[in-house]
Amino acid sequence: MSSIIVASLGIDAAQAASGSGDKLLSGNKLGGTLFPADTKAIATGAAYSWLTEGTNATDAALMATDDPAAPHMTDGGNGPEASYSSATSPAPGSIKGGTLIYDLKSVYQISTVKVWAETEADSGMKAFEVWASIDGLNFNRVGIKENTNGLGSGFAAVTLEVSPIMYAKYLKVMMQKDAAKSIMRLGEVAVWGDTPEPMAILSNNFLRASGPYNTSVPKIATNATYEWITDQPFVTQADLIKTDNDSKNDGAGGYPDLIDGSSTETQADYTVNSAWSSQGKFGTVVFDLKDVYQIGKIDVWTRAATSPVFMDGYEVLVSTDGVNYSSLHYTPNETKTTVNAITNTVSYGVPGKYAKYVKIIMHNANNSQQLTIGEIAIWGWKLYDATLPKKSVPDQVAFSTELKNYSTLYLDWSSYNSVVNQVNKYAVYVDTKDFTSTAGLTPVVTAEAKSIEQVGKFVSYFALKPETTYYVAVTPFSTTGDERKDVKTLKITTPSVLGGEKVGDIFAINDAPYGGGNYMHHGENEDLFLMNKLQLLRDLGGINKNRWWDHSNTMKTLYGKSGLNFHYFYHGPSYVAADNKGGAYTFSTYNEPDLAKRDPAGAAATIKANQESLKSVSSKSLLVEPAIAGVDRLSPTGGLNWLDDFYNSDGQNGALVKTYFDVMDAHPYIKYEYAPVPGLDAGTPEKLIDKIKELKEVMVNHGDADKPIVFTELGWSTYSGGGFLKKVDRATQRNYVARAYMHAIAGGIKTLHWYSFADDGTDAANLEHNLGLIDWNGKAKESYFGYYTMIRVLKDAEYLGAVSNVNNPYYGYQFWDEGKNRYITSLWDAAWTTTSATSKTAKIATTDEGVMVIGIDGSYKYVAAVSGFVNIPLSGAPVFIYSQKGLSVTSIQ
Repeated sequence: MSSIIVASLGIDAAQAASGSGDKLLSGNKLGGTLFPADTKAIATGAAYSWLTEGTNATDAALMATDDPAAPHMTDGGNGPEASYSSATSPAPGSIKGGTLIYDLKSVYQISTVKVWAETEADSGMKAFEVWASIDGLNFNRVGIKENTNGLGSGFAAVTLEVSPIMYAKYLKVMMQKDAAKSIMRLGEVAVWGDTPEPMAILSNNFLRASGPYNTSVPKIATNATYEWITDQPFVTQADLIKTDNDSKNDGAGGYPDLIDGSSTETQADYTVNSAWSSQGKFGTVVFDLKDVYQIGKIDVWTRAATSPVFMDGYEVLVSTDGVNYSSLHYTPNETKTTVNAITNTVSYGVPGKYAKYVKIIMHNANNSQQLTIGEIAIWGWKLYDATLPKKSVPDQVAFSTELKNYSTLYLDWSSYNSVVNQVNKYAVYVDTKDFTSTAGLTPVVTAEAKSIEQVGKFVSYFALKPETTYYVAVTPFSTTGDERKDVKTLKITTPSVLGGEKVGDIFAINDAPYGGGNYMHHGENEDLFLMNKLQLLRDLGGINKNRWWDHSNTMKTLYGKSGLNFHYFYHGPSYVAADNKGGAYTFSTYNEPDLAKRDPAGAAATIKANQESLKSVSSKSLLVEPAIAGVDRLSPTGGLNWLDDFYNSDGQNGALVKTYFDVMDAHPYIKYEYAPVPGLDAGTPEKLIDKIKELKEVMVNHGDADKPIVFTELGWSTYSGGGFLKKVDRATQRNYVARAYMHAIAGGIKTLHWYSFADDGTDAANLEHNLGLIDWNGKAKESYFGYYTMIRVLKDAEYLGAVSNVNNPYYGYQFWDEGKNRYITSLWDAAWTTTSATSKTAKIATTDEGVMVIGIDGSYKYVAAVSGFVNIPLSGAPVFIYSQKGLSVTSIQ
């Protein structure tokens, strides 16, 4: 879910320092009623276009009634004449509206966005959202405003005051039609703001007499430092650290090679170099900027040579506290190896994603012998001026929120000027009733002086209820201990327990504490292993839930602060209230009752009793049953036969039994004995398509078709066996992770708990010892990196459907990501194995100039279109193709 920015009643110091902060930026025509001739404006040359792609594409009639010669949204007119307004096609019950994208031509500090929309009996806009971007590719939702204008208001303005500070070049304004009205008619859209200070170097690079980093370049004296990361999962290749020094005189006065200002020089004196034969290795560096900034641009200078020496891309993550990181994007290196030089691969920040710490994970290409880095430079803007006069009464706190899931809320007020406001403590208030003062209220979290939360100005709160509206506020405490209690709250509404609004709601793990019967204990290092495991889970950046049976409050707190909820086994009503407070709202009675040969009628009776006791304590909690071990009829007690008997135990074909539980649960392991999909090996994830279909058929036959489905176990083992599950090597396990999840997404599965996160031991022949994404020692396996990539690519996306003209053994699905403002098309060849000698190639038609390709194997690639086509090699490892326009596969051969 995306960030939502709340407006502050106070004035941010940086806004005050920049002047009025209220100049017209969007090029609207002056001289009329809306914008008098004396309106303060900046001649930005701004222009807008209507978004025609994705799930929020503009209604065709709205575009057709606009005038390209004198665009209605900037003509200064505001209806009611059609020549000054544009309208959607009549569609009562629809919320489809219009999305325009402003290109302001340069980066500005944004303060206000206004939309003039007609509110009449048959016309209305419900709300509009604003998304901001610096590069036109990566957007962040920075505000949403409901239309509260009353009936008969005509073309009245709806105003969003953007706060905290927002720097943007592109603004996406998404206007949602009121479903109760026939049409949505728009009169004008306008943006206000001001010119920011020039973007400056933040990373403390040495400035030379000439070159990209010369003494005329703006630089803020941040005293920034950096360190190479040697911990799991993205371990820096050791020689990169060894060669990053100034033992040889490069004229930079002791600056290490990574920031010595020598961006294009190739000699070892000026570069950082991995060892030879470092194919696929990483270089991970974290910059500490010492204060919080808005990142504008990042330069990563690396060598591209036919040796081959080539960094194929990198990921940027930002944090305000050094613990909780947010991924901004992947950036591929578009340079060709034939240049045989050090070149710059540039990326950009994301508005509202502020940073004190910037992590850059560089990937040496899978066929590259060496990673050579010439320079890294981080550019950006100050968010506030700490030298302004101190205030006796602190400003109110402007903050942003992000709902990670139904129970976890992130709050960020890192742009707040705590120095000028003389504040060293904050309190967070969350209530189901709106409030304008915190008097008499108790904070849910307090960021005490010198705590990580106070310094980072960032809090994770994990005890929200699903499908509940809350009002949130953050208050400042001055250094004298006084709290400013008057507030303006932010309204948020949590989603349902199972979610479903975004693809990423499906991501979950099954990693029971201390494992099962085959678990090898770590002895005195067991607690350390559990903490390392939690760190790696958090680093995945999108796991919502873990299946667990220990109701420990310590674990609830540790996992909750990391954004992970639990799915528990139901141990009676006495645990429910505490489990809810820890974010847990789903429970199960059984684990694989068919495998245990439990009596179906007895199981149904127990589940009925548990449902009654669970709901008596918590109506929002869900009972998830029965977790059958197999989706098959291989024996009289096979999972589907057992499920039939379970439904039929009421003598009414399940009419009663289906009311005993809320969510269907199954463990659809692709057993080696299942008949393979034609043309594929036995045991591949593509069999999951049939398993989902067979499970749904049983549910339909018993009148339970509408019940949501989750899978609390599914996985493949890298063991040397092969009796129950197909044995797979580590690369194949990685490929299967992504393929299984995408088949489950396409099948409408709400949650899939991958089994398991960590190997249970070290016996190569033991299935349970090799199911993990990390090994028994806590080292990431290839499947961990695959899951990591899949989360980065898909977690905020919406599923669109299967790719047309792609048939077995080839598979593909398409998604749309509003934040990326791009389609994501996945493709793979399910018949390919890691021992295959050749790969197939998909010929794809596109109107884009080129596409970005992210591989589940960690690779990056930019593919330029030739005569309207791109050729993408396919293997068993899915690729994700980013495109601004829809793609079509013309052939695979």
